[in-house]
Amino acid sequence: MQKIIYSKDDIIVSTALFKTARRTYRISDIEKIAIKRPLLWFSLPIALGSFALLSNFQSYLYVHERWFCMAGFILLPLIGWFIATLNVTSRAYTNDLAAIGWMPTLSAARNALDTVIFKTNYRADVVSHED
Repeated sequence: MQKIIYSKDDIIVSTALFKTARRTYRISDIEKIAIKRPLLWFSLPIALGSFALLSNFQSYLYVHERWFCMAGFILLPLIGWFIATLNVTSRAYTNDLAAIGWMPTLSAARNALDTVIFKTNYRADVVSHED
């Protein structure tokens, strides 16, 4: 019987399976889990450009253009920081994008996966050492 360890939105971590909206993985097949923030690296140059535009051409910009530049250099990096991807490397998929979502949700899912994988590997080690 599977016990659900973590469940939020489309992500479910049980003792035997990791299920997302895109795919379902067996816990025993997962080799590596990684959380990445790819949007952060795209948002930083836009934020720096918005800041440079605002600081150099402030006297030439209309008020709504100034607000747009301020939103660009404040909000874009924040959004890029909180939106992340959860990548899973398993025996079937070399490096698969499992889920896209908010960083706290994906971090909690990764912690649940780490807990389940550690318990599974610990049980396998204990069984193999008794032989």
